[in-house]
Amino acid sequence: MKRIGGKWHGTGAEVFICCGFVPDAVMIVNVELNTPAYMWWNRHMADGSALSIEGIYRDENGGALADLAQGEGVQPYYGGDLLTTTLAGTTTYGEGVYLKEDRRDYRYSDTASIAANPQVGDAVSEDIVDWTLYSGYGGHFNEDVNGTYVGPGSPIVIDGKLYTISALSAAAGEATNEVTLNVSGVPTGKVEFIGGMYGYKPMVAGEVTPAGFRMNEDTVNTDGDMIIFEAWTWDSD
Repeated sequence: MKRIGGKWHGTGAEVFICCGFVPDAVMIVNVELNTPAYMWWNRHMADGSALSIEGIYRDENGGALADLAQGEGVQPYYGGDLLTTTLAGTTTYGEGVYLKEDRRDYRYSDTASIAANPQVGDAVSEDIVDWTLYSGYGGHFNEDVNGTYVGPGSPIVIDGKLYTISALSAAAGEATNEVTLNVSGVPTGKVEFIGGMYGYKPMVAGEVTPAGFRMNEDTVNTDGDMIIFEAWTWDSD
């Protein structure tokens, strides 16, 4: 049995979440709507009725569960596509068609092309190494971020413990109380990792796509909203 969680920046269009395996079931939630919208799919939905072959969902108005017929929800995606420029589409961070997990550490200074240098990140001029608690949930770093990759939603490791940045503006982070975390009272300490705020990033021409699932529906996948998901396989059947 495999079970993973992740997130992506909503695109409002068809998107392939290349999570590394074809799931038996998927739960997807838009967490930025006033009332979170969600959808759920498992592969046995294809066994009974064509009406809900690609899942069921509830919109942000909290109405009754609705069915998702062919072309309206989730499909298995087996991967193996060699991406061309045309197939990959836009590759701007936070957009994209084929998305893969973003494991990059962005706490490093931005002094060259990220694509060319694995030690280049989103800090303005020096590496982010220090977190200083101000009060409550707030504090600051030793340096500002550009805000292209680091911002609300970025995972951050401080002294071996994982947190999430819940508020941080572009060109900010160094001044008192410019960073808000998801946990109150995180002690002053060393920053050991800062991930990208969108979780998954667009794949580019020349890459071969891993397996995952295809998201046809664009009501939950609202453009610009944070979308979270869980995907898993069963240990039998």
